[in-house]
Amino acid sequence: MTNSSDPELIASDIDLIEGIYAATTQEGSLKEAARTFLSLQGDIGGAIFHFDSIAETPSGFEVFTSPPDMESVAQELFDNYSHEFGSLDNPLITAGLKDLMAGKVLISDDVMPYEEFQKTDYYKTVIHPLGIRRSMGWVVAGNAQLWLTFTSSRDELAGKYQPQHLARAQLFQRHMARAIHILELLTDSEGNRLVFEQAIERVPQAIVLVDDTLNIHFLNASAKALISSTNSLSGNSNRFLFGETAHERATFEKWWSILTTAQVGDGARFNPSRINPIWEIEVSRVSSRGAGATQGRRWMLSLKRSPDNGVLPVDYLMSRYALTRAEAKVCIALCNNGDAVSVANAMCITANTVRSHLKNIFKKTGFKSQVELAVNLIRTEQ
Repeated sequence: MTNSSDPELIASDIDLIEGIYAATTQEGSLKEAARTFLSLQGDIGGAIFHFDSIAETPSGFEVFTSPPDMESVAQELFDNYSHEFGSLDNPLITAGLKDLMAGKVLISDDVMPYEEFQKTDYYKTVIHPLGIRRSMGWVVAGNAQLWLTFTSSRDELAGKYQPQHLARAQLFQRHMARAIHILELLTDSEGNRLVFEQAIERVPQAIVLVDDTLNIHFLNASAKALISSTNSLSGNSNRFLFGETAHERATFEKWWSILTTAQVGDGARFNPSRINPIWEIEVSRVSSRGAGATQGRRWMLSLKRSPDNGVLPVDYLMSRYALTRAEAKVCIALCNNGDAVSVANAMCITANTVRSHLKNIFKKTGFKSQVELAVNLIRTEQ
């Protein structure tokens, strides 16, 4: 058994995470979370570019600044550039597209020399009037063609980006991707159930919401089915238990105690080496009643199954959609694990390889996103 987690988080980072997930419960917005990120980084502005990877140009954008009263000025500059040149061609995104699509967080000076960047129309029309010297960017969500690319920028006085800035950007990237993943599920939601739980109900992978004492507050259909099919998981007395033996359960609960008493909850992973069918539990803190509060905290457990435990037959997928064997295995892993990075970890391949397979899979199946693909494959199996 091995345990792993991100470096210790400070309270402001946890507030940032909660701000991101507030957008999924209609208590906030992603733009508000983005402004919080700018403030913590010491950056003055940012944008989300809806980047078309086929046309290699943004098809739309959203601007935000810190403080917010500068947004109208920034928006006007972006609009003027788009009107004059016919599209919002960000040369930094174009130059770094391959690395961005591979999941990397990029810093502008590493993508293009500043002297070269200064010669571009984009710099002269948008960047220079805003007093921007440096930017960082990353892809937060994407499918075969449309990629949402987040950029954050600072002036000369803020100095160069330091390791803590990069670490916070990676934190924001991961959780913003999850929030967008959930919001995508909400576009056609119906009924009177809580919005957050309704979204989780439709997520293909097994998800359990618990509090600090592992009391279960919600589990989706995939989690219910998984718990009922194995002795290594239990929801008896409405409490989440993991492990078949007393020793295995004690090991997990000791790890959980350490996790909940220290501020290391983001992306923490528990890897049971001998307990099937679960090969990893990923934990994210999704809410609390206030910064630093423990009472009322909620945690999202993603129960990731071994890629060999997929319920969808490889041969069926190959025949039904004309997929290669590798593409069919990626489909199965996606249904079990829910996102490209987790699929890559489960299959011991790179996230870029997974995304390349997904691009081919989207073309062959006609589905347009990872969520749509996974949900429809689950329906096919059922």
